[in-house]
Amino acid sequence: MTLALVVAIPLGTAVAIALVGGRLGRRTLGIVTTLALGLAFGAGASMIASLNARPSLDAYLGPWLPIAGADFALTVDGSMLAVALALTGVAALIALYSIDYLARDRGLQRYFATFALLVGGTLLVVLGSNLLLVVMGWELAGVSRYLLVGHHRDDPRAGGAALKAFVVERIGDAAFVAGTLLLLAEFHTVDIAQLGGVAIEHGSGPSGLPVLASALILIGALSKSAQFPLHVWLPDATEATTPVSALMQSVGVASGVILLMRLRSVLAPDVLQAAAILGAVTALGGAIVAIAQRDIRRVLAWSTISQVGLMFVAAGLGALFAARFQLIAHAFLKAILVLGAGSVRRATGDESDIAKYGGLGRRMPWTAGAFAIGVLALAGIPPAAGFFGIAAIVSAAFSVSDALLTALVLLALAAGAFAGVRLFALTFVAPPAASAREPHEPRPLQDLPLVLLAVAAIAFGPLVSSGLLSIGTGPADTAPLWLLSATFVIALAGAVAAWLGYRHGPARAARIERISGPAAAGLGFDALYRRAVVEPFANVARELERGAERANGAAVDAIAAAIVRTSRSLRVAGPDDPRVRQVVLLAGTVVLLVFWTLSSGSAR
Repeated sequence: MTLALVVAIPLGTAVAIALVGGRLGRRTLGIVTTLALGLAFGAGASMIASLNARPSLDAYLGPWLPIAGADFALTVDGSMLAVALALTGVAALIALYSIDYLARDRGLQRYFATFALLVGGTLLVVLGSNLLLVVMGWELAGVSRYLLVGHHRDDPRAGGAALKAFVVERIGDAAFVAGTLLLLAEFHTVDIAQLGGVAIEHGSGPSGLPVLASALILIGALSKSAQFPLHVWLPDATEATTPVSALMQSVGVASGVILLMRLRSVLAPDVLQAAAILGAVTALGGAIVAIAQRDIRRVLAWSTISQVGLMFVAAGLGALFAARFQLIAHAFLKAILVLGAGSVRRATGDESDIAKYGGLGRRMPWTAGAFAIGVLALAGIPPAAGFFGIAAIVSAAFSVSDALLTALVLLALAAGAFAGVRLFALTFVAPPAASAREPHEPRPLQDLPLVLLAVAAIAFGPLVSSGLLSIGTGPADTAPLWLLSATFVIALAGAVAAWLGYRHGPARAARIERISGPAAAGLGFDALYRRAVVEPFANVARELERGAERANGAAVDAIAAAIVRTSRSLRVAGPDDPRVRQVVLLAGTVVLLVFWTLSSGSAR
């Protein structure tokens, strides 16, 4: 039952805070959430020894629905336990960071309840033994994401971002649920292990329900992990407060990748190949757009889109070790970068324009050091963890002899390294901007999570490569030396180019900024969606509203005219005539009797 505690503790904490959290103080709410997530992490870590002796662990909690495989049951192996531990540990450190960062915020009971709920829902996606449990976790995480992004209700930008995320994710959720039902109709079970067995036994042809179901599930994964063409919600979601943005970009976006990894043996091969292609295109496009951003929050959001695209490449190619490694490494590095960016914004009066920073490394050494490690991991420079994950993905693409996919991954690597080092140089190294205010290092309770995450980002790669930490097996160790060297050289070239271009400030890099400027608007996808989807729907809604108003007005006018005509007819008939009064009295009596009869019948 230890496995059940990994999920039950965050979910139980969410319910408890929602019910009685109003009686607790601000700091107490944060401490309770942090300790609860730490306990969930400890429960997961206690199973490591057991999984060394057996391939997997199961926890059967009881029956649920009268559908084959639809029980309350959890399952985990060593590789997915590593994912669960990473997500839970990172979430606990973000909760710890929130205690001081949100010390003066309102609505902390709602914040910490939905924070724990999102973590619990994501863990259900990781550990649920059947697709219906995964759908439950999927939806819990979705509603938590909406509430967290819109946490500051008085901020219209945060409210708009929450609504945008809600709408885009509902598209993916509908597709995921439909795909799940199609798999149930085809294979008569929702148990993931059983689905994998029957899918392999029967195979998947070029058409039919399995292919359609696979395509729908892929749409769900694309929306949840902010991948092309359903990526547009994540950059706007950065309007949320810093810890929420960190949780979204390190834990929240992992669900789609986890779904592809868990359903690898169920999904159709052509759909998985499409996932790899979409991931590669998203990885390159996201990195290019990140280079063109000046808002520190959007630089990180677009780099997240790019990094998750690399995970889609690995999952689509079946390189599950590479996908797991990069997912865990990205959780570490992106939590560092987003929390570090929050400390920078708080120290500079909530300034987000990186061109107005400069020279913060001397004033904020702890934040700058942790941020540097995060950037090295993002850029794929060893010994930071990002290098090992990206090398495994490049090796997987090269091993299937897909030159185009390999080229896209390497170009995305170079562009991502350029974007990360550009951000670091403009923030911490370039000469201070004239308008910059005097910054200060945040409190130790905010620095501590950054330091712990930085240690994890540095140590994770060498520990896995040396065999001291196991997350499964993968193809990275068999990659030719020249390919690993080429990966390193390309990452280093992108990093050095950004360093040389931006260490003297944005004015010296004006030519680079002009070249990358057209990508600043996200390659035009927001404008495209606005013209192709939002405006047509708004026009239809407007016309329906006008039509409804016209219909209501016509109906009211018709009723009024009928009453006037009836009144005139009665006056002409002569109300003093006894026969007229008798007819009116009889008609009223009949109407009342009919009304009473119908009312008593409907009540029964």
